[in-house]
Amino acid sequence: MTTAKTVLVAGAAAVIAGGLVFAIRMNPTTASNDGRGTIGAPEPVAPVKQASQLDQLNPFNHEASIPAIVDPATIRFEKLRTVELASKTQTSSDPQDCKERQSREPDGSNCQTVKVVEKVKAIEATYSYAGPVLSAGESLPGRETFAVYFRPEDVGADGPVGKLKRDQAASFFQVNTYRPMVEEKVIDKANSHFCEGSYVDGSFVRKDPTCQDQVQYAKQTVPSPYLTVQVDLRNPVSTK
Repeated sequence: MTTAKTVLVAGAAAVIAGGLVFAIRMNPTTASNDGRGTIGAPEPVAPVKQASQLDQLNPFNHEASIPAIVDPATIRFEKLRTVELASKTQTSSDPQDCKERQSREPDGSNCQTVKVVEKVKAIEATYSYAGPVLSAGESLPGRETFAVYFRPEDVGADGPVGKLKRDQAASFFQVNTYRPMVEEKVIDKANSHFCEGSYVDGSFVRKDPTCQDQVQYAKQTVPSPYLTVQVDLRNPVSTK
């Protein structure tokens, strides 16, 4: 082969190699697809699942709380009606939604969503009572109400309960009240130390600026500030 032919062959090879490099650079899709999933490939992100919880409820509550300063003698039956109450709820929490809510309401947004998934029928008995008696012996005007709930099969009313006369409907129930004892946290004065001082322009100024109050607490049993009103069926039909 002559020197001229050798030079021509080498030049052609160089041109072909250069063309291949240029084609790869101009069309990177094939190269990137071949390498995806092997080297430098992003890992798939798993979706964030919602956390949910089912809660079984007992909606048949026969008790209510009213202020202890109410005269129990003023409690009066008002009416019966059929209602639907939640018996099972689903509480869900979406982390992404929670994050967005907290960004809008940083002072404590409730990130849980409660949905009613099951309901049951119930008999609602509504009662009223006169306003609390004030220290001067006067009562607040108007009447407040509360409601308790029963299973329809326990009441055993003959026909729609809403059509019963008040006296007839009231005869299904008996009312009792009691004032429970509760524990409360109080300052244990005997074992506490308070710094001496006086008020200056409405602010308490310690006599000794380095003094620190040492407050101890104790628990004591006291009458509840509320009366418990318990409404029972006189003659329940079932024993559930």
